[in-house]
Amino acid sequence: MGRHIRRPSAWYATASTDTPVALFTAVTRCVSDSAPLPRWRQETFSYIKGMAQLTPILPPKPPAPTPLDVQRDAASRRPAALPAPSIPRWSTTSRPALPGPRR
Repeated sequence: MGRHIRRPSAWYATASTDTPVALFTAVTRCVSDSAPLPRWRQETFSYIKGMAQLTPILPPKPPAPTPLDVQRDAASRRPAALPAPSIPRWSTTSRPALPGPRR
């Protein structure tokens, strides 16, 4: 049988006197921030029960339509304008001259 490697129950970090104070401060702020961090469900297998609170993230609702959106939507729903009825018009093209003397 192979040897079972046990994972640590919680993560840890070490710092030395050579660790820049700005880095130590940044890490401390990030670790102590209570804002939730998004994680994929399959990445949470190693979490210890009771050490993490999992809450599903719901997608945001679509924004309310603006007046311009409503106007565009209404315009797209109107039926296409019907063409004007055919009206006879005078032609501007020249016709062949009637038979007779030329001027």
